[in-house]
Amino acid sequence: MIRTVPKPRILTLTVAAAMAALPVGSAWGNMAAPPEPQTVHRGSPLGEPAGGLRDVFIEHETLRMDLRPLAKARPAIVEAVYRVRNDGAARTLDLVFVANGLAKGATTVSVDGRAVAATPGAAASLPASWRAPATTPSLAEVDTANAQLPYEPRNEGTLAFRVSLPAGRHEIRVRYPAEASAFQDNDLTPVWQLGYVLAPARDWAGFGALDVRVELPRGWKAESNLTLRSEGSALAGTFRGVPADAIALSVQKPEPASGVWYLLWFVFATAVLGLCAWAAWRVGGSLGRRGKSSAWALPASAGMTVAWTIAAAIGWSFIPNLVEWQAGPYVGEYAVRSLSYGSTMLLLLLIPLMLLSGIITLQVAAFLARKRTLARDGQS
Repeated sequence: MIRTVPKPRILTLTVAAAMAALPVGSAWGNMAAPPEPQTVHRGSPLGEPAGGLRDVFIEHETLRMDLRPLAKARPAIVEAVYRVRNDGAARTLDLVFVANGLAKGATTVSVDGRAVAATPGAAASLPASWRAPATTPSLAEVDTANAQLPYEPRNEGTLAFRVSLPAGRHEIRVRYPAEASAFQDNDLTPVWQLGYVLAPARDWAGFGALDVRVELPRGWKAESNLTLRSEGSALAGTFRGVPADAIALSVQKPEPASGVWYLLWFVFATAVLGLCAWAAWRVGGSLGRRGKSSAWALPASAGMTVAWTIAAAIGWSFIPNLVEWQAGPYVGEYAVRSLSYGSTMLLLLLIPLMLLSGIITLQVAAFLARKRTLARDGQS
């Protein structure tokens, strides 16, 4: 496990193999061998390797998880490149790439550099060891050795495609956008969780090496269940064989310096309130010229107070991200998930105070403007 200073998703490759002279067989996994379905405890399918994958080896897998788009609340990009070797006769493989977190966007599949049509679908039931990890590492500063965060992946999907695999070495490449899960903790920024399932690779005829590289937004914290070295704004590692059932990642944008962003938010909120107070002053002056009570300004004050509160709440969401200029503001669906539990609760506590102080301020402005107008015009 490693923390870096520079939250994708789980995927596994399910394979259905068929040799020209053999019946079609099916296989699950991150390049996994086909199980012989049986009824076992909890209904998990088990079985020995069979079908057309006995002679197919994974010589090398290169996994690249680009988490930098998370800085702008966009889906991460996952790319898995498999160098496989077929020691048997030519065969046809129906490949189903199971990608938890599969998001809308550009998805590409290629075999030996040739594009292959892929059909999106829903993930089928997988063996328990091939599912997403139940937890990801904690990013807490203290007692991190065994601390874990519950992980609930989103949008389990699949990409199905068919290829012909002659004898010899081949490259299979899959690239797709993946949504991360946001763990809501008592922080100003959420913990993004991502995972990648490795266990099914053990069911192939053999598995050589795995190269992992995780690209992080600059300055973000990260924890992994695997021992990964820090390389600038990235984590990297090389492993012989399958190092774990899954890779589990937790990443988090550092909280902005509270003094800076609180000051900027206060200046922003005060400026907006000042603009509303100027408008209330104008309303109060108009009431004074017409000889009406400042109570008539109450509807206008209430409306402007609500508008000010909404503007201040929007500023509460965006200003921390603008302070961290390289990250940019949160947009779209992720904007809703960008506020963590702590900052959301603090904002909810501030809203009643803002409404009360806002309407008092605006009414006082209207009252003083009316009084000044009456005094100037010589009225009591």
